[in-house]
Amino acid sequence: MILLVIMGGLNMTLSPSVPFEGGDYHELEKQFEKRTAMIESQEQELMEQYFPPVEDRPIGVAANSILPDTTDSTDSQNTREQAQDTQKQRINVNKAGVATLESLPGIGPTYAGRIVEYRKKNDGFESLEELKKIKGIAEKRLEKLKPFIKLKDSK
Repeated sequence: MILLVIMGGLNMTLSPSVPFEGGDYHELEKQFEKRTAMIESQEQELMEQYFPPVEDRPIGVAANSILPDTTDSTDSQNTREQAQDTQKQRINVNKAGVATLESLPGIGPTYAGRIVEYRKKNDGFESLEELKKIKGIAEKRLEKLKPFIKLKDSK
């Protein structure tokens, strides 16, 4: 036992451990920075996909939907006005259908169905926080939805 302690002490004093010496560490650091930049760009693309700037698309219109193209200037003017009106409106989760709810970021057919089912069972939502009672909707998802939803229609 004494011999083991002496050998361990000698080993520690004769060869101090420096874990990140040499060029290997610098190469790993470059790879890490490259991977981090790639992940950040992917994250930015996803954010733009789910949260485009308000000027780009009206709320309630899916990102891949296309407004009708008409040659009549009055029809295209009406279409633009309707898009601007829709952009100013939030979706009422107490009245919206499944298709409308699916246009919300992060809400697909399953979540939309759960929202409608919960709404029917409980006579609607009293607060936005009540959405967290739906399976799969937690604080983080609710925070992303808040700018796009409301509980009551304005009169």
